[in-house]
Amino acid sequence: MFGPDIALMPNEKMVLASNPHWFYFWKQVAAGLGIIGLLLLLWTVDADWVDKVLGWITLLAFVVLLINTIYAFVQWQTTRFAITDQRVAYQSGVFRRRGVSIPLNRINNVNFEQTFIARMLNNGVVTIESAGETGDSVFENIPNPEHVRALIFAGVEADEQADSDRDAAALAKAMRDQQPPPPVAPAAPAAPAAPSATDRLAALDDLKAQGLIDDAEYATKRQQILDEL
Repeated sequence: MFGPDIALMPNEKMVLASNPHWFYFWKQVAAGLGIIGLLLLLWTVDADWVDKVLGWITLLAFVVLLINTIYAFVQWQTTRFAITDQRVAYQSGVFRRRGVSIPLNRINNVNFEQTFIARMLNNGVVTIESAGETGDSVFENIPNPEHVRALIFAGVEADEQADSDRDAAALAKAMRDQQPPPPVAPAAPAAPAAPSATDRLAALDDLKAQGLIDDAEYATKRQQILDEL
């Protein structure tokens, strides 16, 4: 993994980050094979002028290929494809940078495409269908595109579950805030006050006057009331 990392937002976690597949250099490889073919042709030709012409052509092609390869390598090194727990991001460019950022909650579908050769090389094209003005985003030379597609779908599902959990928590809090406070239990009635000693002596006198108790019982109970004072 080469090149500058894609800057993450606060609390954002990287899931996958990669440069393009090495098939990105297929043009340079094809040109190199062409130069090798010219060199082989030089060895089979005896004419001096042909040797000189093909020699200069080969040298010029080699210089152009070398410059193009260096530029392609720098471009490859500065091209990054990344999946985080919040978005899919892509950035590229040597002298002029460009970037694409697609939030997971705006992704509708993800497709990948591989030719027969690309399937053998584990390389392919990933297309992301998203809501908004950007529409479809096509990313070429993505290593292991089927795995990339699975990671994006897993991220979308996790993001939807997180949104659902946040909504459920907010709803539960709102319902708790709207519930009336529990009713306050009524206070127990106060126990009736005990009769005073004066009232008890008066009641004792009434019992004696009515003949309900005799003198001895009256004297005993009266003494008990006086002892409690």
